[in-house]
Amino acid sequence: MLRIIARGGAMAQSASDPDAIWIDLDKPDESEERTVEAALSVDVPTPAERSAFEESARFYEDGEALHLTATLLGKRDEGPFISGAVTFILIAGKLVTVRQISPRAFEVGKGRASARIGSAKTGADVFIALIEGALERLADLLSESTKEASKLSTGIFMTEPQPDLRESLRELGRIGSLNALSHESLTSLHRLLTFTRSVCKRHALDPTQLAAMERDVGELERIAEQLQARISYIQDAVLGLVDSNQTDVLKALSLATIAFVPATLIASIFGMNFEAMNWFKTAWGPWVAFGLMIAAPAALFAIARWRRWF
Repeated sequence: MLRIIARGGAMAQSASDPDAIWIDLDKPDESEERTVEAALSVDVPTPAERSAFEESARFYEDGEALHLTATLLGKRDEGPFISGAVTFILIAGKLVTVRQISPRAFEVGKGRASARIGSAKTGADVFIALIEGALERLADLLSESTKEASKLSTGIFMTEPQPDLRESLRELGRIGSLNALSHESLTSLHRLLTFTRSVCKRHALDPTQLAAMERDVGELERIAEQLQARISYIQDAVLGLVDSNQTDVLKALSLATIAFVPATLIASIFGMNFEAMNWFKTAWGPWVAFGLMIAAPAALFAIARWRRWF
């Protein structure tokens, strides 16, 4: 889909329109890419080029155009959060974005970034608004994840009866996965801002704004790393509780073994049909068997308690 946004947030008809400042290629087909390339004399990178990780493929200048690619969080359709490459191309006062995902900051008319896009005068202003919107969304996600991790921790360690630990592990996995994606996106944005600040004057970008966003990214990266360490600690604790519960089950099985295995052994002995063991058939034989069936487990229980096995 091709969207062309003019000054004031209105829709434009052509990428070459003087008022057009943002050309957004959302899951574009080849014809849409060729239309933009012809209108702006710019090379739109292929999906393979956008997915590259090396610096030279993600951040470079091509004539008057500045090409920047970041890994951002978004959604594809209505599914869970995923990360994907988003390319920003600044050329002739316009911004071209190429993407396969739907970050919240790109939703014109929704969210905090939308107001800044509506007041943008150039493509550079739109670029700053989109990056700020992406950072705000990542900050919100990290805040939500931190609250969820705290709530989960309280439920696991302070709630009686204990919650379903397997469900807790699934929830920790979801929070940890989202945090890892957020950290990946922040790292990518840190690289993008570092490069952009080195060439900002040639593309009408404010170095002060870029420096401020770079500091924000660094702080969010630290928060994400601390949250990941906290999630790992809670996960280890939950696995320890699972092991403890399994140990309790094994203790119960051991007690059952102590109670019934000796009695079963004695009953088997007394059930042997040998002529030389005729004293089993005497009147007092059953009482001896019953006594041994009680005495043997009692002796084993006493030994287990003395050795503190349970």
